[in-house]
Amino acid sequence: MDGVESYVTATSVIIGVVGLMIVIRHGLHAVASNRRMYRMMLTCGIDETTARNANQLLEIDMQDARRRCRCCPAPETCDRWLNGETVPGNDFCPNAARFRAAAEASQRRVTYALARRPGRRLDS
Repeated sequence: MDGVESYVTATSVIIGVVGLMIVIRHGLHAVASNRRMYRMMLTCGIDETTARNANQLLEIDMQDARRRCRCCPAPETCDRWLNGETVPGNDFCPNAARFRAAAEASQRRVTYALARRPGRRLDS
């Protein structure tokens, strides 16, 4: 029986180590993917504050954008493009069109400050 118990213990340890390796690899992949996505947002014209708080400030489904980035078939191309090592054009990116549209929409938004309003003030 001692031999069977040692095999069961060894198998459990191996399964645990493999599971831990998968979790770590997935976490590192997610971190790299998020970093690429953030850099792509900046490159497409989204300002830093908005890119850092994209869940609250962008009218994009960020869960879907993250999924698209994690499942991207061209992460090496993305890294080379973001580092300026390839020709212009980020048509390979599944989120680029959305990020460009979000950047254009945020640039069209007008912030209205009552104190900076020209002309006669009606409230005085």
